[in-house]
Amino acid sequence: MMTPDSRATVDIPDPPPRIPQITEAEHTDDIREVLAIFEAGANNNIVKTFAQHPALAKPFLTYNRYLLRNSTLPVRLRQITILRATWVRRTPYSWSSHLRMSMKIGMTGEDFEAVKQGADSPHWSELERLLITAVDQLGERSTLTDATWAALSQHLDHRQMLDFVFTVGTYTLLAMVFNAAGIEREPELRELARRFGAPEPPST
Repeated sequence: MMTPDSRATVDIPDPPPRIPQITEAEHTDDIREVLAIFEAGANNNIVKTFAQHPALAKPFLTYNRYLLRNSTLPVRLRQITILRATWVRRTPYSWSSHLRMSMKIGMTGEDFEAVKQGADSPHWSELERLLITAVDQLGERSTLTDATWAALSQHLDHRQMLDFVFTVGTYTLLAMVFNAAGIEREPELRELARRFGAPEPPST
């Protein structure tokens, strides 16, 4: 089963960014449109980094906003999916950011520790365990076994299954972008990671 080693439960400092965040002095109409896609865009290190490439950032962030606001997955299942995908892909920014988002819907340290442990944790419901199994299978095989697809389909309809797979794929992609670009976490996110741990990023 995919999982980082045990050292990953201790947060470490972010490396220097490889792509600088856009500054206010560099704002153009295109950049302001990027920053406006999310309410906190002007204060978000991801958005300010992506704003270096408005033609890419505008369609991608609009799509990502769908996954976060309009997905047919129930919000707890969405967050479990994202947290597991970001944990196994060793992405401190996504993990820390989604700790914050998950706490807003009532998730706790027990949930976060269970995400790290994976499908073997006794913490999960049957559906949640299936979901984590499916996240790991997609990461390992780029597909789901017939048995896993059939079991999940007992709980999720076709739209939800598509939203689930797209969510795993998107946060796998973002793991590559965030880790490669060296996007720094805001102080609040670093504090959450100190409290709950964070995955150790891959070595460069």
